[in-house]
Amino acid sequence: MEVYFTSPTLGKIYGTVTTEDQLTYFFKGRTVLICIGLCRKETGGWFCPNDQWLHDYQVEEIGQQIDHTENWLSAQ
Repeated sequence: MEVYFTSPTLGKIYGTVTTEDQLTYFFKGRTVLICIGLCRKETGGWFCPNDQWLHDYQVEEIGQQIDHTENWLSAQ
């Protein structure tokens, strides 16, 4: 799925999110060289399991788009 996060200096950074197990997701930047892993928190929300340079709000921004897209796909 195509998602983005907002950078204070670069604006929206678009990329593709993939998953094999719907537990760990991988964001690969389309215009910026970046690849990060994301996981859902058991209590809700998202986190990066490894040290990442993204802020928490940027990880949440990607996670919310993943949630929205998965909800939309499951409703079809």
